[in-house]
Amino acid sequence: MPAAESLESAGPSPIEIMLGNMNRLDFFDFFLVWILFFVIIYAILKRSEFSEELSVNALIALVLSFFIINYTPMGMTLGLFFSKLFGLAAVIIAGLLVGILFLGMAGIKIDEVFGKTNKTAVAILLGFLALITFISVGGLGFFNVSSDLVITLFMILLMVFTVMFLAKDGD
Repeated sequence: MPAAESLESAGPSPIEIMLGNMNRLDFFDFFLVWILFFVIIYAILKRSEFSEELSVNALIALVLSFFIINYTPMGMTLGLFFSKLFGLAAVIIAGLLVGILFLGMAGIKIDEVFGKTNKTAVAILLGFLALITFISVGGLGFFNVSSDLVITLFMILLMVFTVMFLAKDGD
């Protein structure tokens, strides 16, 4: 029997089995989302010194994190939303890294492209990419905003920034 045929008949890999079991147990839709928000809320309460009693902060974080995982707008679970969001963000980050590698192979340094003092442009670009990522994974469904409204607002903002750029004093 050839080696390729024996591998095909071996069945699913242990990783596929483990991920399938975790999915059936709602590990991604329940536990990971719950623990993420529990830790975030607890850290915020502790940092803001909401209560000197850590058990009070923990109890409030526990209750709020359960409320958060119950929030499922448009039938989308938060686990699915975060899976799409972080997956798409990883693709965008990989694309940016490939672009930086190509610039490096061409002998262009990233500082030459953006400049060391032009941090505002980099922040606007990254914010724009984050917004596009959020919209792409269905983030607008959480706010009940239609895509037509977003496109209209984007075009209005683009026109306003164009007029501001053209109307500024100077050259």
